[in-house]
Amino acid sequence: MPIYEYRCQRCGYRFEKLVRLSQTAQPVVCPNCGAEETERLLSAFATHSAGATSTSASCSTGGG
Repeated sequence: MPIYEYRCQRCGYRFEKLVRLSQTAQPVVCPNCGAEETERLLSAFATHSAGATSTSASCSTGGG
């Protein structure tokens, strides 16, 4: 079951919800105000940046 991020169009509240694939077409109710006017947001995935990788590599070179 994927976790989706939503924003209520009525009150602006942002929340996450675990949704079964069979329920993706059903309206999602805002837990803050109870409105069904919610929109699913595009979530960003966490990734490692090039800077973090080079920092990790430089830390491992000092053990001679």
